[in-house]
Amino acid sequence: MFQKINNSFLENQDELESKHKYLVIPDLHGTYSIYKKIEHYIKNHIDKDTIVIFLGDYFDRGEPGTVLEKEFKDAGSYLLVRDLINLKEWANSNQISMLFLKGNHEIFYEEYYLNDNKEIRDEFKFLDATMSCFDYVFKHDRSFYEKFISFLSDLVPYYVDKKFKYLFVHAGVDPDNKNFKSQVSDETIFWIRDQFLFSTKKLNFTVIFGHTPFSKPYMKSDKIGLDSGVYSRDYFFMLNINNENQKIIKLTKN
Repeated sequence: MFQKINNSFLENQDELESKHKYLVIPDLHGTYSIYKKIEHYIKNHIDKDTIVIFLGDYFDRGEPGTVLEKEFKDAGSYLLVRDLINLKEWANSNQISMLFLKGNHEIFYEEYYLNDNKEIRDEFKFLDATMSCFDYVFKHDRSFYEKFISFLSDLVPYYVDKKFKYLFVHAGVDPDNKNFKSQVSDETIFWIRDQFLFSTKKLNFTVIFGHTPFSKPYMKSDKIGLDSGVYSRDYFFMLNINNENQKIIKLTKN
């Protein structure tokens, strides 16, 4: 299926030197307690040949907490993104390859903060708990606002490893649409679910994705789904790929 559209995969994207080693981290949704365990794992258990890929959905439905001496229902999304920005700087200084993909929830924040679409906050009421915290921080720390905007702007839609046949993407792909470029532009890769999951068409790439929650990892020969729905469960899955070995790493909130 995807063999016919390899050029679209690689368009405007520089492929990293792949050693066939990846750490893949799906939807975090402001779960700061899990993020701190992930950060510890990255800094203590991976080598410089490992490419770390976050699959998007950093915001919304996060953990409560205190930010600048004020309580917020979702402080976790801010704390998580704040530390992700610092982690990105750490990775650069330590020559660790790290990619941050865009999820469907990041589209809301692009619309609101980058495209000045203020109506989206009224349309999607769940955004208010997270955005209230961000707005409070922006008011008191303009430098973080600039870092946040840069983080949003630098998110990438997908990553493909042509050598080892992996496609890393937030939600999946439409197996019936051979024009992958259109799937990026119409946001299919950020939102798709059933049409991707239940398709019986064999894919020439192994698609590693988040977005759709599973109680245990969704493992097929050409599809690996990692999202546990951590905002409503006490556990979280990461995927470590080391050459031919694939290992699921389970983290818990406690």
